[in-house]
Amino acid sequence: MPEEETSVNCLRSRHKACSYPGIHGDSAANSAATTPPQSQPGGGETALGSSPRVAVSSKAPERDDGRDARQDEQPRREVWQSSILADVLVTIPSGFKSDTGGEPSTDSKTPTQATALIDQDENAKETRSSTHGLRTNSNAFRYMDTYPISGIILKKRYFFPTHWSFTTTLSPHALDWLEREARNQGPIWQDLMTCKCLGRSIKSARILSWTQGEYGKHLPIRGVADDLFEAYLRTFETVYRIVHIPTSRRAYEIMWENPGLASIAKPAHVVQLQLCLAIGACFHDETFSLRPQALQWIREAEHWLDSSGKPRATVFDIQTGCLLHLARWTSQHMREHQLWPSSGALVRAAMSVGLHRDPAKLPSMPALEAEMRRRLWATIMELVLDSSIDAGGPPMLSPDDFDCSLPLNLNDAELDNTSNSGDVAGHDPAEFTDTSIQIALGRTFAMRLSIAKYVNSIKSEDSHKETLKLSSDLMAEYRSLVESLHSLRPAPMKFQQQYCELVMSRYIFALHITYMPRALKDPAQFYSSRTLCVDTALRLSSFSLPLSSSLEEPLLAAMQKVLPFESQCGDWVRLVTNGSGPFRSVPFAAAMVVAAELTAIIHQTHDTCPWMGVMPFNQTQMGSRLRIVELLSLLREAKKWMKARMRAGHHNVKDLMYMTAVLAGIEAAMEGAPAEKAMDVKGRESLAEGIRILAELAGTATSTWTHPPGSCDEGFGIGSEYWSIGFSGMDWDTMLQPA
Repeated sequence: MPEEETSVNCLRSRHKACSYPGIHGDSAANSAATTPPQSQPGGGETALGSSPRVAVSSKAPERDDGRDARQDEQPRREVWQSSILADVLVTIPSGFKSDTGGEPSTDSKTPTQATALIDQDENAKETRSSTHGLRTNSNAFRYMDTYPISGIILKKRYFFPTHWSFTTTLSPHALDWLEREARNQGPIWQDLMTCKCLGRSIKSARILSWTQGEYGKHLPIRGVADDLFEAYLRTFETVYRIVHIPTSRRAYEIMWENPGLASIAKPAHVVQLQLCLAIGACFHDETFSLRPQALQWIREAEHWLDSSGKPRATVFDIQTGCLLHLARWTSQHMREHQLWPSSGALVRAAMSVGLHRDPAKLPSMPALEAEMRRRLWATIMELVLDSSIDAGGPPMLSPDDFDCSLPLNLNDAELDNTSNSGDVAGHDPAEFTDTSIQIALGRTFAMRLSIAKYVNSIKSEDSHKETLKLSSDLMAEYRSLVESLHSLRPAPMKFQQQYCELVMSRYIFALHITYMPRALKDPAQFYSSRTLCVDTALRLSSFSLPLSSSLEEPLLAAMQKVLPFESQCGDWVRLVTNGSGPFRSVPFAAAMVVAAELTAIIHQTHDTCPWMGVMPFNQTQMGSRLRIVELLSLLREAKKWMKARMRAGHHNVKDLMYMTAVLAGIEAAMEGAPAEKAMDVKGRESLAEGIRILAELAGTATSTWTHPPGSCDEGFGIGSEYWSIGFSGMDWDTMLQPA
């Protein structure tokens, strides 16, 4: 068994005899990390039947006088908390002193005594006030509103806080409800198993017949192919520069002159062009009707790149690899932990052909080759950063690893093989060209790389001061990016502007979203983090969610007349509806932030409004009424968006179910009704609707289990891994994989 897998299993099972030293620090840390749960007088074990485990860091900061800082302050501690959903790592910073006196301390105590203090603190937190079951802290994962979450284990995989799953912790009431359902495995669990059955049928129906080695046999008619090719060129190719457009157009025309001959004579070109079509298929219609063909084109590209007997990696192969990465984002339900390693392999392949070196430092070459090398390297850097944030892992890249500069501000038509690279000069920065967007984003790369390393590092102390410093630098870069885009003439397309906003918003969330649970408890200290997250979430939601039906709300309709919403881009809306990867996870994170903000307003009003004790929240008069209507409308639109994604072929009912539970709990609390009961009812309704959608996609009237599988049935996972059965994947769809 691999070393890392064994150590995780030891951690999950609290095994005392883990034989892999160095995994959890020194021996004392290992002993603490694997301490079995202890029964406490009058309290017993925690509510979930397992006690947190404390790991004391073996490293302590040094004083200026050379003495060990442990003599003056407590070292950083790490507490693992286990639930049926996942294992969550809570970090207690060095020298942290709680103003409530409830901090679990390990100073001068054995690991067992430290665990006992943590249990006492957990029991005390059970008395925290809630509004009709709309909890401010989770029974499943304690301390989220007190200490930072620095890691999570989902089915033997370790993720850092940039992974999308962390956003689900922003709604403790829904998280606890989900934990209860996972433990009980009642009707909702059975409905999920029905969705699993339907998902398998849908996936199997998408597999087209194909003989390995035959490429280009599933091309659409010429008119449709033209639309797909142009859709790719006007969207992703304007942001991630991968191909030389005039050259690709010529290859495209040659392919259609004799498709059969082209697939035999130049299969590599056919494979690459098919990937362009696969990406463009995401924009073809609202239901992604060409998804089976797009998946087939991805399958052919994977076979081509992995086929034996191919020569060494070339720049052309790296172009194909970049296109394959984007095609998986837009068409395939590929999990982030699979894309992250593939992006690393792409970097190594690029370095093997010298793309990391600037062409000026290489032997003389034509301008076309030099600029294409610069463009490709900039694209690969973006893909590495994107996959790092997606997977919740470090980028594994340093500025010292490359010296390739950004491409020149040139149009593709100005590049050819006749001119030398030193004889070509770029246009004025304010002149919009085919590379303007890539250059503008590339100027922010160093800042984004430092943030990705900071938030996804196991050795970074959770310092809000350092976070605010990085945030200030990021916002300066963000403003500079916006000014650059605004100064371009002609102006960039709406798709390009909104794509840049998505990229930068991810890093705002990465820095600040872990402070959202603590912002409710200490709004003064974490005010800036909360404000930045909420403002970013509102902006993302405004141009990503379908807002037409929300304008039926009189207050929003009036606001629209005074402050019109930003017009939506059709290509962008289709991308977040049909696509996967960040095009699903970032809008989902925005919706979770909106829900957390609405929950916070409800709790704050409960504390400040005297009428809350005698009448429901939605009948009280408050100054934040307009903001509440706005937030509530966005959550309802997020729920509609998730249904639209299912109709577009995403067999991912758990997004819809969780969003429904979040919204149901909030609406019930606003009406003065119990949140738990509302989540039960609405959760079942959402699953029933999801089953209807999936059954329609599968082409069957109904699909149910005669004997629903139990928690230990092979192929369905066990109860303790429920969260990872679907929730650990890019679309919570691991449970839909064939057994």
